[in-house]
Amino acid sequence: MEGMREIARSYYARASEAEKKSIKQSFAKLDVDGDGKISLAEFKKTVSLWLCADAVFEKLDKNGDGCLDFEEFLCLHYMEKKVDIGKCSGCSELLVGPYFSCLLCLGRGANTYDLCCACYSRGAELPHEHSVQNMMDHHSLLTLFRNRTADDEKTRNKKGMEELRIIAKAHYRAGSPRVKELAYAFYQSMDTDGDGRVDLSEFVAFMRQEGYPFMQNRSFFDELDLDNKGTLDFSAVMTLYYIIKSGRPFCDCCANFIPGIFFSCVECFKNLKTSFHLCCDCYQMAKCNHNHDGRSQFLDNYAFLQAMRDPELAHASGVNSNEAGNRPTNARFPLQHDSTADNQIVIFAAPSSSNWALFVDASQSKCKVALDALDVALKIGNFASSLCTIM
Repeated sequence: MEGMREIARSYYARASEAEKKSIKQSFAKLDVDGDGKISLAEFKKTVSLWLCADAVFEKLDKNGDGCLDFEEFLCLHYMEKKVDIGKCSGCSELLVGPYFSCLLCLGRGANTYDLCCACYSRGAELPHEHSVQNMMDHHSLLTLFRNRTADDEKTRNKKGMEELRIIAKAHYRAGSPRVKELAYAFYQSMDTDGDGRVDLSEFVAFMRQEGYPFMQNRSFFDELDLDNKGTLDFSAVMTLYYIIKSGRPFCDCCANFIPGIFFSCVECFKNLKTSFHLCCDCYQMAKCNHNHDGRSQFLDNYAFLQAMRDPELAHASGVNSNEAGNRPTNARFPLQHDSTADNQIVIFAAPSSSNWALFVDASQSKCKVALDALDVALKIGNFASSLCTIM
């Protein structure tokens, strides 16, 4: 019970003034005679039936004076308003302290199987359809759920990265033979030790050289490494190239890479030198306080694309479609989108002519040379052509 009291006090300490006023009004409502305390009789007249028991009152009455003061009432308020306190399946006492639950019975609503510590310790006396090995204490349960949530996020991100790989492969296959040749040369250039693989050290060295600070970590490398081999194959490197050149963002709140849908600040979009993006989780949970003099409007990436095509939607959302062609999609990275033709945004184009030239500083590294060669080959094609590809 002491742990629950501490939780209740913590909630009250962080409550707004309006919430504190409401809690005090709830206390006054129970204190019928207005003496500043809640007697057992007042408690039984007003408290929910599932809590209305002498044993519960005795547990709430910390100092044992036969009534509840405001500090003791806070725990009652927490039990009524914040949580659904269960009962021990053995002794039927309220589970106000540590307890054990059957994993196989979770999800049954009120029909779960939970035991207080005293009943769990003599579990042989309490027959249950599932083995005692399936019982887990509530601290371990929280850890299990937390790990499952993390696993679910990894699965979701992996699916998003797989979709990006499919896109990158499609662009590569649509490219000219020369572009494909240069793309493979770029992949080989990242493999500095020539072992046919791009390992973590080679990946980080490239990211540092090109100036992508938020990609210089093991976490992002592991996201690219879909087959969990500890190295990047050609498809993974082409996916990386697509991510960089298409301006796929990292969340400006949690700093995680966003492989799928994201939300962008409309006001920041209007400034060519800035951008602000949030992943779905951070946007949904309102974890980041981002506004412009009290104004805050975000659009998801699909709505932004539609706004750039639909003048009415653009006007309603505050997006100027004329600004879209020459702005970077992610201010975290030193990327520049290519020029446009016929009012069409062109990120990369496959070369349609064999007459191309490349001028390279001899002091640049082999990897830098290969990257620049691929960039130039993709940029010098016919921008007015109907076919626009990345690879």
